[in-house]
Amino acid sequence: MTTADAVHKFDGTLVTVPFSGTVSNVARDTYRDLLDSHAATDVLVVCGTPTSADRFRDVLAAELEGAQVPEVTSLIVHATDVLNDTGDRTIVSDLFRRELVHRFLADHDWDAPYLTAAAEHPSFAGDVGDLMAALAWQDSHPSTPPELREIGDALQGFHDWLDAHDHLERGQLITEATRLVDDAVTRASVLDHDVMLCVEFEELTAPDRRYLQALASDCELVCIAETDASVRRNWHEPGPITDQTSFTDTSTAAAPNPETRPAAVAQYLATGSDTTGPEEGSVSVIDAASQADQLTRVIDEIERLTRGDDWAYADIAVATTPGGTAAIETIEALEGAGIPTESTTITGFGDDPSVRRLLQVIRQLAAEPNKSRRAPDPAVLDDATRESLAEMDGLEAPLRRWATNAGFKDDLASSTPPLEARARFGNVNRVFRMAAFLEDTAFIDATWPNLQSMIERAHEYASQRDQTSAIDRAGGVRVDQFQTLKNESYRAVFLVDLVDETIPGDPFLTPLFPTDRAAAMSEFPAVTDLDPSDVTRTFVTSSTASERPLVRYHTEQARRRLAVAAAAASDRLYLCLYAFEDTALEEQVQPSRFLADLAHRFPWITTTESDSIVSERAAEEYVHRRIDDALTEVRRAHSQDVTVSLDTMEREFAEIDHLLAASGDRGDRLRDALRARLAFAAGEVRRD
Repeated sequence: MTTADAVHKFDGTLVTVPFSGTVSNVARDTYRDLLDSHAATDVLVVCGTPTSADRFRDVLAAELEGAQVPEVTSLIVHATDVLNDTGDRTIVSDLFRRELVHRFLADHDWDAPYLTAAAEHPSFAGDVGDLMAALAWQDSHPSTPPELREIGDALQGFHDWLDAHDHLERGQLITEATRLVDDAVTRASVLDHDVMLCVEFEELTAPDRRYLQALASDCELVCIAETDASVRRNWHEPGPITDQTSFTDTSTAAAPNPETRPAAVAQYLATGSDTTGPEEGSVSVIDAASQADQLTRVIDEIERLTRGDDWAYADIAVATTPGGTAAIETIEALEGAGIPTESTTITGFGDDPSVRRLLQVIRQLAAEPNKSRRAPDPAVLDDATRESLAEMDGLEAPLRRWATNAGFKDDLASSTPPLEARARFGNVNRVFRMAAFLEDTAFIDATWPNLQSMIERAHEYASQRDQTSAIDRAGGVRVDQFQTLKNESYRAVFLVDLVDETIPGDPFLTPLFPTDRAAAMSEFPAVTDLDPSDVTRTFVTSSTASERPLVRYHTEQARRRLAVAAAAASDRLYLCLYAFEDTALEEQVQPSRFLADLAHRFPWITTTESDSIVSERAAEEYVHRRIDDALTEVRRAHSQDVTVSLDTMEREFAEIDHLLAASGDRGDRLRDALRARLAFAAGEVRRD
């Protein structure tokens, strides 16, 4: 657990808001009051996380007239602007940082025997790189134990290496910007606001608070903090934000009773407060046999909701467990069913076929003539084109030349739905930026083999990346991790994978050290080395009887992540779980203890049934199964002299045909495929 700084003292007002989903209302009212004495251009609004900026910008825009737009940003984006305005140092993106860390650690010698042995494992560089990133964001250099101290030394060496080439990583931004803004001359040149309104103050870590102190030293400051709501900060330090700060003035907003059933569930998860249930809204359980079946049921319900004219895909969010893999699998399942998605944390880079096609080209350019283990594929790159591109200077220009001559972008645009095409264009441009990065940096030689390894490594870690900046794929169903929905609002929210093995699951800090060992490290860049009082002063809920403080802390933090995601549902909340793992052993899993508790507390929580056909995918699966069943029944009737109702079958197939007829070109394609399936099942055609 990182040691908290001395109490940060602010000359301003702190408004605390009880957990009730009313932070946006309080922010709007506070902003309106500030506009009584200040022009909108004199008020800067800063959020604790980049993903919240758009939400609060929309909320506050209603208070302005005409085409005015409130100035809303996040601390990390503001720090980035300060660095860009005051110097020409290059800020290394998360993607390029991972590559540079691998290069830096490749020649690094470790003294600690534990690290020397661990360095033999393929995942070591990635695991150490993640730990170095956490130390950088916390501006921490541990002194104990020796292994953690040595990793801190490696981080300092990495930063020195970056600095020698006028680069810095994103984890340094807040610290570097604080140093600049502490200088009165610099502060005057980059700050032109008379008042600052800070929302999500409860999420500000110690480096964030130091930066806010520097920014607000010459202006009026109002901060809004929601109690029992911190997720990001409480991963690094325990206790309420008021333990770490003091203000010249404080006030507490009123806590209204929840107006909807989703809000009541969210409040109970966050605070344990069991209020009289409201009548508005609904909370339903989706209980499936397997994890795959769970996503199928979610897809069916999304299609059912959006069949009406008053629902759009953008009204819906699906929240997943921490870690990029679950979100990526959900995105793939939804898009495979024809449902567009958006995400602020997942780019899909690792599974994008457009990136894979570019990688094929790069691999052939990287291969030495006549020495490649695989014969060149002329469909990807013929010999003449390969020689022509190899003669060009640089990496980016040859790639763009190939993309133009091959009609790569035109093919992508014509064969891919608009929203997906937009995301893929973004990933293609990332490959181009990687090529440009190698050309512009002195860290790595600009060669095709180096570009190949860089993209392959980006592929390898794409599913594990947790973005620190917002990536928008607007227009579809929002798919993100629980905590990223904080302070967002959607008409329907699906919380998936609510099984005890996942929510809360077991405490996990890093793959580099066993959890018990990491938990004993007082300077580890996360909450460790806890005593019981740390748990009770951080969480008002109690969801486990474990005597281990770390287990209790982890359990309550998982419960809070659920709470902030549930609070994003305005009309409908779906609690989704499954009974068996999708493994060969089909291991049975238990419902999350939080879900079981909710079902006991709120009798109006219902179960969502799945006995109707409401989507193209469901129709396709049903008709495949029904065709086989129908033919079996007819054959059985012929051989066993039993009666079969052909009228019933005809009505069922007519219903499916009507649904697909109303589904445009996609429905027509499905109808053709189903007719082919019927012909195959009847023996009219056969597979050669």
